[in-house]
Amino acid sequence: MRPFPLIAVVALAAAVAFPATTRAQIIRDSVPPRPLGLVAPAGPGSDSAALSPIDRARLEQRDFEAFRHVNLPHIGNLLPKRQNCDERVGRFCYWYDESQAMPKEREVVTLRRSSLIASLDSLAGIEPRNVWIAKERVRYLAEAERYADALAAARACEGDGAGNGWHCEILVGFSLHLMGDYVAAERTFDSAISHMGPESCEWRDLSLLLDDVARAQYRVLPCGDPARDAWTARTWFLARTLYSMKGNDSRTEYFARMTMVEMMKDAAGAYQFGFDADERELLLRFGWPRGWAAQLQLPFTVALGSNPAGGAGGAGDPNGPAGGGPGSAKGRGRGGTPVGSLPPGTKVPGSVPPLVRPPDMPGTRGLPGGLGGAPDSRPTLPRLPGLAISPREGDGISVVGIEPFPAYRYIPAGFVLNDPPHSDSAAWRLQLPPVMGRYAPPYAKTLVPLEHQRAVFKRGDSAIVVMAYETKGTETVDGAAIRAGLVVTPAGAAPRDYAAVLESAPASGVLTVRAPWGPLLMSAEVVASERNAVARARYGVGPRRGPTFRVQLSDLLFYKVYGSTPTSVEEVAPHALPTERVRATERLGVYWESYGTNPDGENIKVSLIVARDVPYQEPGFFGRLGRALRLSADRTPVSISVVDISALASSTSSRAIEFDISTLTKGAYIVQLEIEVTGQPVLRAEHRIEVVEP
Repeated sequence: MRPFPLIAVVALAAAVAFPATTRAQIIRDSVPPRPLGLVAPAGPGSDSAALSPIDRARLEQRDFEAFRHVNLPHIGNLLPKRQNCDERVGRFCYWYDESQAMPKEREVVTLRRSSLIASLDSLAGIEPRNVWIAKERVRYLAEAERYADALAAARACEGDGAGNGWHCEILVGFSLHLMGDYVAAERTFDSAISHMGPESCEWRDLSLLLDDVARAQYRVLPCGDPARDAWTARTWFLARTLYSMKGNDSRTEYFARMTMVEMMKDAAGAYQFGFDADERELLLRFGWPRGWAAQLQLPFTVALGSNPAGGAGGAGDPNGPAGGGPGSAKGRGRGGTPVGSLPPGTKVPGSVPPLVRPPDMPGTRGLPGGLGGAPDSRPTLPRLPGLAISPREGDGISVVGIEPFPAYRYIPAGFVLNDPPHSDSAAWRLQLPPVMGRYAPPYAKTLVPLEHQRAVFKRGDSAIVVMAYETKGTETVDGAAIRAGLVVTPAGAAPRDYAAVLESAPASGVLTVRAPWGPLLMSAEVVASERNAVARARYGVGPRRGPTFRVQLSDLLFYKVYGSTPTSVEEVAPHALPTERVRATERLGVYWESYGTNPDGENIKVSLIVARDVPYQEPGFFGRLGRALRLSADRTPVSISVVDISALASSTSSRAIEFDISTLTKGAYIVQLEIEVTGQPVLRAEHRIEVVEP
């Protein structure tokens, strides 16, 4: 047996054990680990050679985890400053903080893992059909980031036709996921799940990742119900980090976590307590740790406990009737003597008659505890807590597990799932609370907002979505080779992507997508693969909510003046400004379309106002109206009004205005377009711009 090191700690007079602290994403045992009591590796003259391959594999795997435990890098202090958990799950304290790097693993542990992998490789050659050996072999190869070797080991796992087939398939899917081949991984996991029996319900259950709103809707649909399958498929569709990437890595990540559960539930782990429901929940919600560390703790714990003095007893209460408290028929007095007796050792003359318990006193006011034959009518004082000091179990090492970070909210909020096309960018915040689960995509070590401009235009029963983007000035992607994508989806019961993707995209560009007319969810994405960086904008676009009138307005599209007036979306799109930031020294072009106008021609009054974006401070109705329009009460620097005639022989009138903004000072402004048509209310469309330094 390899002994665990003794830890010398100065015992304090009173201390409370707090959760360990470190600046990383952490899962931690709420109590220190229990020693495994493992047998050391066999040496010369040992009879371990007589062990079967599977017993030998289990012995060496347990021994590695014991070796890792006593060689963990140490972090933090004996009494850390942090005292709160973001999440408490059973014996675990979890919190998220991405401001510190992953602790470096000690070289002796790395070498010991390599030795374990070599041993498992050898034992797998003897027992190629043993699924347990195959699982642990893939587990530790993946831990060593030898993903190609893990895939080879998974494919070498041969099912024997007796139910092991899907166990080998999930290992292949797990390895493919870690290698970034999400399409093949998803196909492999789907095949494995189709071969499962009752286990398939557990594998497809994502309730741990859902907030209360979504979970309530999900749980009313039983496993096997086509409605639940459709709900689940739609949720995974919307949960993707990148809509422009092939495959669904959010879904395969969950199946990879389920595979890790299979690897760990019958094997030793770093926490040393045995894999249980608490660890399973944290693994499925936040992923499995990629690094481990240790934190010293005091050799004892101090906690508030029950005061043995006073109070009404009950079942299991040593002061209650069954426990022999002072109010019981067989109560104990001071010194442990029966009630009414003399202290032990007292010599009583024989002439003194023995003391006996007096009869209960009648009446409504009995003695304490009911000795008088009636309930005690005196008020019951609250029981004061006492301190309970007990030795801490284990070796004084608290194990800290650290998952990959930065990690973002995994599944969208329930209100977003219910109506994605009407969500705004705030609904897709990376850490929108409550965070039920997190996922750290390896290709998105940074995920920042995308500088862009977008507008939606109608063509019969179709929509044309125009998105112009700019990477200059966004540090994480500026100057890198990028892939740009524009993806929109109606996000209905059976959502579908409508996408335009440029694999080798310019630093500044324009993408257009045609999709069905109606409310849409848009995701504009720029990916710098060499930097594992993503810039993204995701929110709802399309027709505005409200009453429908004969004449309707499109969005406003800002464009750079290029010498002629555009007459169509196709003409103006290449000149769209890639950002909503403009310089006052430049002329600004605004393009829009009116739908449902009279093909014979009708008068349309057009007003364009540019006003500083300052919250209106007046109370009451006019204050609310001013805030809604976001117009300044005392300043309208630019204003243009014209009387136009609608397009002839067409119900769509395409219009553009170019105007001078040189009078504008630095700051944010609202560009508001108003259209007045006889017989209906004034129509408005607005867009925000920011005037920057020349």
